[in-house]
Amino acid sequence: MKTRQVFLDAVNGVSDTQARWKPAPDRWSILEYAEHLAVADDALVRLVKKSLQTSPVSETVEERRAREVKIRETPVPRGANQAPESLKPTSRFATLADAVAAFLAARERTLEYTRTTDADLRSHFHPHAVLGSLDAYQWLAGNGRHVATHCEHIQEIRSMADFPKN
Repeated sequence: MKTRQVFLDAVNGVSDTQARWKPAPDRWSILEYAEHLAVADDALVRLVKKSLQTSPVSETVEERRAREVKIRETPVPRGANQAPESLKPTSRFATLADAVAAFLAARERTLEYTRTTDADLRSHFHPHAVLGSLDAYQWLAGNGRHVATHCEHIQEIRSMADFPKN
């Protein structure tokens, strides 16, 4: 629930003109970040459900701790983990308000899945391009980091000297 508010704070007061502004041709706009985040939540739950169809893998507490330390200590540099094609912005939303509404709805579905699943999330894995193998629980928990990172990018755009004024 915290990342939902972080996202809302990041886009608060941004006009549609500002949301479409790109700092460079190869950089995403605020609207594109919002679109990416709006579609990423449902994709994450699909990934988790897919991982649950694999055979469970047991690991010791020490192995899990070592993996979690690695995850925490591994920086994910900007651009190192490119979005899959299905999560790249394609102008799915006409306005920032539409993207925000889609994000909030998707986030609620993710939270509902997380609250209600009784699946063994710790025994099913899926690879992450930078962090290595993550269990389904870690994929869900890492979603907050994903949102927070992109909200930092949104704030960075908003602080640029050329960012359009309202």
